[in-house]
Amino acid sequence: MWHKSFSSVILFICGSIVLSYSNTYARINPAKDSTALIKLYEDTLARLQYEKIKSNTSDAYKLQANDRFCSLLKKALLIPGSFDYPFDSLKTLSRLTSPDKKFRILNWDIPKRDGSFTYYGFIQSYTNKKKSYAIYELKDKGAEIANPQATTCTSDNWFGMLYYKIIPDENEKDTYILLAWQGYSDLVTRKIIDVVSLSSEGVPSFGKAIFKKPPPGTKGIPKRILFQYASHLYMSLEYDDAKKRILFDRLSPPDPGLTGQYQYYGPSFQIDALHYNEKEKEWEYQENVDARNPADGNDKYYHPEGEDFKEKKKPLYVPH
Repeated sequence: MWHKSFSSVILFICGSIVLSYSNTYARINPAKDSTALIKLYEDTLARLQYEKIKSNTSDAYKLQANDRFCSLLKKALLIPGSFDYPFDSLKTLSRLTSPDKKFRILNWDIPKRDGSFTYYGFIQSYTNKKKSYAIYELKDKGAEIANPQATTCTSDNWFGMLYYKIIPDENEKDTYILLAWQGYSDLVTRKIIDVVSLSSEGVPSFGKAIFKKPPPGTKGIPKRILFQYASHLYMSLEYDDAKKRILFDRLSPPDPGLTGQYQYYGPSFQIDALHYNEKEKEWEYQENVDARNPADGNDKYYHPEGEDFKEKKKPLYVPH
């Protein structure tokens, strides 16, 4: 009975979309107005996007809705000019473009009833040979990857996660550091420092041993770095562009006897970093760094001598 109801809902949505699409498409010349055609796809995707994450539906419902969403998004990305199209109305997607515009990631997750997630996405990357952008669909095989910190992945064999930051590597050409979130289970969440490399023709590969001096507890030289902690807590993992360093909360269990049981780990109120050493040309771990923002003369409460300084004469700045 449920399957019939689900099919009816999807058929109604898709039927309405197809009718609207057909009527509008008849008025569009794809060769002359690719932006209008992409906008038409975006309108359709915007109506579908929440079907794939509805909390009161089954995993099968969400995955079937997501298949339709993936198919339509891929068609939109194949249209010339789609690389620069923002897809602003797709609020359920992470949309990231590298600073050099060599590639873009559109990435999202599907929450499942057991507390885990499955990840999806596309990469558009520039190909020198064709002077255009190619499309690579990211296929999450994370459940089959036994040792993600030591594994290099392709788009067809991808360790799924949700990316939120692209950082061009300071040393390796066409190599980029990616900061990501991963809902691993209902008990454990991960933050991840991943790496993507592009071949001369834009083919992406994930994971690369660029962190020669990683944080303690990491085995060997990792292809990516994982941080694991209790799912009800929050861990900060951000990039400090001014000082070329990746800042992150140090994680620890509340008791040494719980070491390795990551469902109990949380921030220990110390900030560590991976800093790019210009002289050595490598990323190196730094312990217990000062993560405060540098003094800014535009700050309303800034004083060049520090907040405890008391001027005998007229103060340089009186906060309003």
